[in-house]
Amino acid sequence: MSPDPVIPIPRIAAATRVYPGETACGDLVAWWQEGDATFACIVDGLGHGPDAHHAARSLLALVEGQVGLEPAQRLATADRAMRHTRGAAAALVRIDPAARTITAAAVGNIQGALFAARTLRFDGMPGIVGAGLRPLKPLVVPFTAADILVLWTDGLRPVDLEPDAARADPERLAADLMASHGRQSDDCGVLCVAFRA
Repeated sequence: MSPDPVIPIPRIAAATRVYPGETACGDLVAWWQEGDATFACIVDGLGHGPDAHHAARSLLALVEGQVGLEPAQRLATADRAMRHTRGAAAALVRIDPAARTITAAAVGNIQGALFAARTLRFDGMPGIVGAGLRPLKPLVVPFTAADILVLWTDGLRPVDLEPDAARADPERLAADLMASHGRQSDDCGVLCVAFRA
């Protein structure tokens, strides 16, 4: 019997930039461990400034606090709890290194792509977390150690990567994407996940 394959380790990095003239950023990112899984979330609070920042922080706190639930369930619960905020767009992913799968749920103007042998792009379903959501359909996709996952807010122009970028350091990639794709007309946020054995 052959030994189990080595389980890949997600390496995550992000970059955010505040709207010019503001002191609080409405685009936020976070990632954390729950058992053997890694969760990562990118949020775009509507508009910019303190109210957008408050909405984004509220969403992050809500999804991090729902241990044991899948991404779509967490966003649905956050939607009900965020009616007092201006609302947010968000993408939440669960990375299962042992199964080599990513489960993603996204709402609003968040975009994402898994850059692999074939690029798989996905957008948030129409809506705003905090304004009432239709049932979310999660996306489950396999990944390999050579792939990279990128999630970004509408503060960035659409991302496309050359094949070698999948081997890039995620921290450098996030900074490079912010510098090359970030718009000056909005808050910006980008989150990069690379995998290695």
